[in-house]
Amino acid sequence: MLSDTDLQLWWLAVALAGVVVVVVAVLLEWIVRTAHRIHRTVSDIWTGGTHIAQNTVTLALLQRTNHQARELLQSAGHIAAASARIRQATGRGS
Repeated sequence: MLSDTDLQLWWLAVALAGVVVVVVAVLLEWIVRTAHRIHRTVSDIWTGGTHIAQNTVTLALLQRTNHQARELLQSAGHIAAASARIRQATGRGS
């Protein structure tokens, strides 16, 4: 048979084990919630970065368009000058 001291120590050990289990469960829940919060934040950052990328991809295309428009304008100027010379040479100047 167990003595009163042994029985009290056993209940103390059971109570301490219960406290440890509760503390571990609380800490694990805290870790899981923190992980979810981190995941949501990373997801928001990813979404924001994706939107920024989608909105800025056209900048490179705009630079290319501006370069081509400049070349087109130069060509149009050459064509206009050549047309003026042709009109002058044929006597059809306006």
